[in-house]
Amino acid sequence: MLTPFDDYPIHQIPDTLDRVATSDRNFYDRYYFSLHDLTGEVFLVVAMGVFPNIGVIDAFATATQGDYQWVVRASRALGHDRAETTVGPIRIEVLEGLRRLRVACEPNEWGLTFDLTFEGRHFPFEEPHFLRRAGNRVVMDYRRLTQAGRWSGALTVGDRRYEVTPEAYWGARDRSWGIRPVGDREPASAPAAGLGGFYWNWAPIQFEDSAVLYSVSEDHDGRRWHQIAVRVRPYGVEKEPEQLRVVKHDIRLIPGTRVFNGGSLTLAEANGRELAIEARPLRVLFMQGAGYAYTTGWRG
Repeated sequence: MLTPFDDYPIHQIPDTLDRVATSDRNFYDRYYFSLHDLTGEVFLVVAMGVFPNIGVIDAFATATQGDYQWVVRASRALGHDRAETTVGPIRIEVLEGLRRLRVACEPNEWGLTFDLTFEGRHFPFEEPHFLRRAGNRVVMDYRRLTQAGRWSGALTVGDRRYEVTPEAYWGARDRSWGIRPVGDREPASAPAAGLGGFYWNWAPIQFEDSAVLYSVSEDHDGRRWHQIAVRVRPYGVEKEPEQLRVVKHDIRLIPGTRVFNGGSLTLAEANGRELAIEARPLRVLFMQGAGYAYTTGWRG
């Protein structure tokens, strides 16, 4: 169906922009944002996903503060107009492509509201293409961009209001699109090879003068099939992204759980000099409480 975007010369297939080139039910197009203050008092995650082949758009916002986690979840029929990025009380606006975006959650009964602007500190980094098969079937075929940045605006969590300033509130975002096993469960069919175990680290690590963007994917035997480590500089610094080598990661979990309890990352520059990054958790947020990877109900 024709929509206003069809007036722009941006088509990639001989069809209207509300249709994609594949009929795979798992095709998706998603925003993800994270926000934290520098003391670890509050942590916020916002996401919105479009699933054209199952006709759903959904979104969530979730924050932790004190001993509690707040969640707002929403979904609706997708429709045809891709410029309509409002789902229930949650809204995303692109203010300046690849640099400034606004995320908002209108007042609601669940105690989490905000009106925030994300501004990237560097040009987004396009990660290497993800392609993964189970037997002969493609189960992952997607792209992701990652960007570290700063936040401004206002955030209310429960009865606590935060005035968000770029000096004190940092974070990151990603945009990914393509095929991933994120939609409804597949219908029954002849037995087929599965993915087996899947281990993924993804960490945009921000410093005052740079950011390190790191991602590693491994199979159930620990074989690494996708990785990226790159150091990027802020806008205004004339320096190309610096490729790093992933030497080792050591992630520690709370015994009997998959909850992060600290870890280290060893990277290497082109000249062989190693960089050691230590991490410790300031706050825990449970993504499944926001509906992430939860397929029961009318959701992508």
